[in-house]
Amino acid sequence: MSGVSIRPSLRGLKFSPTLLINEEVAEYRRQGHTVYHMGFGESPFPVHPAIQDGISGYSGRNQYMPAAGMGELRTRARQYILKKHSIDNDEFDVMIGPGSKELIFDIQLAVDGDLLFPAPSWVSYIPQTLITRDEVVRIPLGPQTSYKLDGAVLERRIVESRREGRNPTKLILNYPNNPTGMTYGPAELEEIGAVCRRYNILVISDEIYAQVAFRSSHRSIAHFYPEGTIVTTGLSKHLSLGGFRLGVALVPRRLESVFQVLRSIASETFSAVSTPIQYSVLTAFEENPAIERYIAECTEIHDIVTRYVWRTLQVLGVDYAEPQGGFYMYPDFDRYRHRLADSFGVHTSDELARHLLRTTNVATLPGTAFGDEPEALRLRLSTVDFDGLTALTRYREDPPGAAGETRAACRSAENAFVEAACPRVAEGCQRLVNYFSGGAS
Repeated sequence: MSGVSIRPSLRGLKFSPTLLINEEVAEYRRQGHTVYHMGFGESPFPVHPAIQDGISGYSGRNQYMPAAGMGELRTRARQYILKKHSIDNDEFDVMIGPGSKELIFDIQLAVDGDLLFPAPSWVSYIPQTLITRDEVVRIPLGPQTSYKLDGAVLERRIVESRREGRNPTKLILNYPNNPTGMTYGPAELEEIGAVCRRYNILVISDEIYAQVAFRSSHRSIAHFYPEGTIVTTGLSKHLSLGGFRLGVALVPRRLESVFQVLRSIASETFSAVSTPIQYSVLTAFEENPAIERYIAECTEIHDIVTRYVWRTLQVLGVDYAEPQGGFYMYPDFDRYRHRLADSFGVHTSDELARHLLRTTNVATLPGTAFGDEPEALRLRLSTVDFDGLTALTRYREDPPGAAGETRAACRSAENAFVEAACPRVAEGCQRLVNYFSGGAS
């Protein structure tokens, strides 16, 4: 058909960089090439048997569910998330959607005004604003603050943007963070919440990695700012259920108008999440000891593997705070800038990612995918290129870092675990060392 015209606002919309790199790596591997995949963040562990049993038992359920989700699931999800995210206020309603990505998009679509965007941030936030036709107020963050937002910076950017005639009304906060692996403590969250309350800013709090936080419990900003925070989360990270496509949004009852618009959007787009999926994940929102133990084991393995990659950055002389959750890091290779330019003609993060893949078979994502400036030599490194069943089995048989061992002995045991159970991660790290081993200029 001739004469079809694409909407001007969508002509700049590109395919998701994370999904694209995953498809490219899959194709390389189908062609027989070995690729060390640090470009995509899919938790690799097997589906817990209790959830597998659930989905097979509910395959005959074929009726439509309510647009906001099955009542029993919404009730269980609400209680479970309030407890796990340390939210004392219980005045929230629940929306079930086909993944938290869809729910974040629907919230952006529903709420008028400009988006406050701390950069770097997850790859889909800004592309979603192209579809909703929202304006973006960038808040650049750097390695000197571990890429974390603070209340003073947020307040200054709100005031500046309003003086410029902008209308910032919503902030996306993601923690533990993709791409940085950093999280926020209670004092930091309380400060950000106070600023948002002062300026009537809605917080869209993307807490999908809440249960993959290392060594400290996660607390939602909704604990400090319950009337103005919508929490989004799901099952893809701590339960390795990305393909199930089930997300949850907790919407304050004070924002009833937003909740009703989200229901209406659902009714006119995806209708409802798959019925067998909703039934099968009921057990995921219970205090099931076996599932809770599985989550703790998987999180500990993520921690061990992430620390292994972090120690590689230390070997390279890259200054980076120890990751606090999730399975990512966002190192800055600026200390290698002159050598990369002189030896390889590499000047941007896109060129660095392409050159790494071409010369070392290590797949990464450039900083530009996360809203960073092209000349910043930052890459997101994902730490999940391993067989989850192998790693989980080995961990259960011989967990590294037994009680009473010295820090050095624990580190040695963790290194041995990664090299045996996660060999592609170990080899990818070695290739990064080889690539940058010419030294900083």
